[in-house]
Amino acid sequence: SSNNGVNGTWSPATISTATVGTTTYTFTPDAASCGVPTSIDITVVDLITPTFDPIGAICQNATAPVLPATSLNGVNGTWSPATINTATVGTATYTFTPAAGECAAPVSVDITISSSVTPVFTAIGPLCLNSPAPTLPASSNNGINGTWSPATISTTAVGTTTYTFTPDAASCSVPTTIDITITDLVTPTFDPIGAICQNAIAPALPATSLNGVNGSWSPAVINTATVGTTTYIYTPAAGECATPVSIDITISSSVAPVFTA
Repeated sequence: SSNNGVNGTWSPATISTATVGTTTYTFTPDAASCGVPTSIDITVVDLITPTFDPIGAICQNATAPVLPATSLNGVNGTWSPATINTATVGTATYTFTPAAGECAAPVSVDITISSSVTPVFTAIGPLCLNSPAPTLPASSNNGINGTWSPATISTTAVGTTTYTFTPDAASCSVPTTIDITITDLVTPTFDPIGAICQNAIAPALPATSLNGVNGSWSPAVINTATVGTTTYIYTPAAGECATPVSIDITISSSVAPVFTA
């Protein structure tokens, strides 16, 4: 029956939504009705597939992004599950169901929760007081990028400092720390070398100090040819936390014994 009370029949008799496109439906009034046939066009539109920005792997127990209520192409709807759960490692499927009246199909996205990784570094130190410090690595041994706090190693004070490595936001890893110790410089000690006679056989200068420091001397050997006092400088070997030290060695002139006739 039409809006203005005319009864009749339709051809086709029912609306088909099976095919995309426009179909003409003709209304034929009953014979007893003073009405004329009329037609209406009904359009069936294709379903839209909602689209969303991809959601990459999320770190376990990280704060999850909010699932959008509207797709990139303007479809409104709801999600099941409604929120992303980051407590469990693995991949979960989230289904978006368009709201009633939206010409859109449900769509699903898979979201992966990745386990947290601890950055690993090679130990540094101990380092000597005021020695050149190595650079803190921007990437861990297991390939995680990040930043340090403090950003550089200071060797100006004796003691142990904790350096914290914070992984980049995109990395599924947790902060970690390393302790770096700065040790004080040792002063090498040696047995004293007394006055040596001119042209006497000189003792060898020791390569290792009494307190275990290795190094070298300049001059490298004691010269007994010349009378007088010479300074010999001992320089600790690379890697030894020790300071250079010097000793004075005196060469005495030979004296002829004198007797009364």
